[in-house]
Amino acid sequence: MASLIAPDELQEASRTLAQAAYDALRAMILSGELKPGERLGERELARRLQVSRTPLREALRRLERDGLAVNKPGLGYCAIEFEPRAVTEIFEYREALELYACHAAAERISDEAIRELGATVAALAAFEDKEALTVDQVREELELGFRIHQIIAREAGNRMIYEALLQLYDRLRLLEWIDLLWIDKWPVTRSEHRELAAAIAARDGAEAVRVVQRHLQRCREDALRVIKAQSREGEDVARSGHFVRSH
Repeated sequence: MASLIAPDELQEASRTLAQAAYDALRAMILSGELKPGERLGERELARRLQVSRTPLREALRRLERDGLAVNKPGLGYCAIEFEPRAVTEIFEYREALELYACHAAAERISDEAIRELGATVAALAAFEDKEALTVDQVREELELGFRIHQIIAREAGNRMIYEALLQLYDRLRLLEWIDLLWIDKWPVTRSEHRELAAAIAARDGAEAVRVVQRHLQRCREDALRVIKAQSREGEDVARSGHFVRSH
């Protein structure tokens, strides 16, 4: 019996399921629900997401292209985890793009975008008055911080750089938790975001470049310090055979 569903409709349905699976897995990785290095087993994920293997595999391939998953020989797909060399490369790449973006955005930013920056900074300020933040509030503040960088990248006026930075920010969302959970540097990050937004709003490209370079170098050094410490601890635990809570 011939299929009652046209081939193009089947393809569209598969694409829709793959997109839904991708969106769900991306959110699970970025939120920490799927831990760095955790194996992304197809059978379990297909059950959790209620999709078949075909759209799930397409979603996993997209995650790999976006740098949020790796396909390890003999193991399959795993959520991205960071090693010192990878962190250094990510921040070097980000610095090269953002230095240009800040300089260009300071020259090209529209009045509307300046108001948008101001509104984002005002929204961030509301979190400073809170004694403690819920997990959802922490996630919201992280997104507002990235929003400042996204506005600047957009206003630079180079579509390829803008899209490259958006993709890069997805990887960096995992690293941003280091400021909050390990070294308590988020107040410093808040201050740097305010300085950066102010420099862009003043159309001071030199100051914006100076601020963002200092911000990125600090973030890179802090991330590397924590990741190296975790790596040493993991080696010690492996040798001793005991689990040690790291923080």
